[in-house]
Amino acid sequence: MFFLAPKKVFSFLFTLSAFISIVSTSCTTKTNLTDNGIVFDTIQVNKTQSIDYKKSTLNCKLHIAFTYPIAYKSSIQLSDLQKLFIKKVFPPQYAVFSPQEAVKNFSEQYLKDFQSIKFKDFSDEDYILEDENNFIYELSLENEVLYNRNDIISFVVKNVNYEGGAHGSNSIYGYVIDLNTGKFITEDDFAGNNFKKNLSSLIVQKIATAKGLDSIPQLEDIGYDAVEDIGPNGNFSLDEKGITYYFNEYEIAAYFVGITEVFIPYEELKPYITDDNPISSLVGR
Repeated sequence: MFFLAPKKVFSFLFTLSAFISIVSTSCTTKTNLTDNGIVFDTIQVNKTQSIDYKKSTLNCKLHIAFTYPIAYKSSIQLSDLQKLFIKKVFPPQYAVFSPQEAVKNFSEQYLKDFQSIKFKDFSDEDYILEDENNFIYELSLENEVLYNRNDIISFVVKNVNYEGGAHGSNSIYGYVIDLNTGKFITEDDFAGNNFKKNLSSLIVQKIATAKGLDSIPQLEDIGYDAVEDIGPNGNFSLDEKGITYYFNEYEIAAYFVGITEVFIPYEELKPYITDDNPISSLVGR
């Protein structure tokens, strides 16, 4: 998901002079979002690496802002909680490391992958370049805690990735942790009968309203595909007001539509969920 995949560009002879032109790794001020008694910190990384070839330069930029828990009531629970954050921000194999090691190892691997690009495997059809100095690989990876109360943590992971070509990719993934179980909350934990059917209608209507359309079928005129198939997808976050669903590029619409976010207040969600579920206290059931 995050690593550079070889693309085809024309073969050329090049001189490799890789160097780190900007390197900064820092931790922000610790933040206590209270209620759950968890203290968070953020590791930031900003690195730029370049490869010289011919008379031009290929540039790679890496930005990471990784927010993770650093204090909790139990050291064992803290370790498990940190692993949950690492697994969702970075590829799962990095969960065996500490947060600092995960960031360090991931950064080094990303830059190593860039440095090992085999230019003979590329073809010029993949790129439209007026100035080869603008040929940039870039990854911006951030997560943000949206809610941290009532034994629930909700956060999102934002990924902006460009590996050459016409455009990059953007994605948002939402996660909700139940601190009582130490597991992620899924729709199966709170969904009632006909949840998907009922919520699908609500989601589609909200998208149409947000786009200023008079009717749902008009969504297909502005890039949305198979409107009848749009529904809850398990990709959501929550806060004290409601649930937000995220539909990433190409998931329900053409690329130019971008990411679609749908917010559903708890008062509208309430009829469609079960009693005595992990988010009952938020919904008011």
